[in-house]
Amino acid sequence: MQDFSTLYRLTQRETEILILSVVQGLSNREISEKCVISEKTVKNHLANIMNKIGIRSMRKLFSMLLYHVLSSNEKSSR
Repeated sequence: MQDFSTLYRLTQRETEILILSVVQGLSNREISEKCVISEKTVKNHLANIMNKIGIRSMRKLFSMLLYHVLSSNEKSSR
């Protein structure tokens, strides 16, 4: 996950939101409650993440993260 965050220059908070959303599958409301921020702030963080990566959908975000993790695991197993 750290490699992905570094590659796309995500902040620590953006990385936290990404993990909660994509990895743990929490809704924006659940993330806002867990992080003690507004739901609008969660949406802003997700929009910032997608802008940095150059995508427009959560589905694509999940796909890219999964691809990155799988290819990283493949490289490290060689």
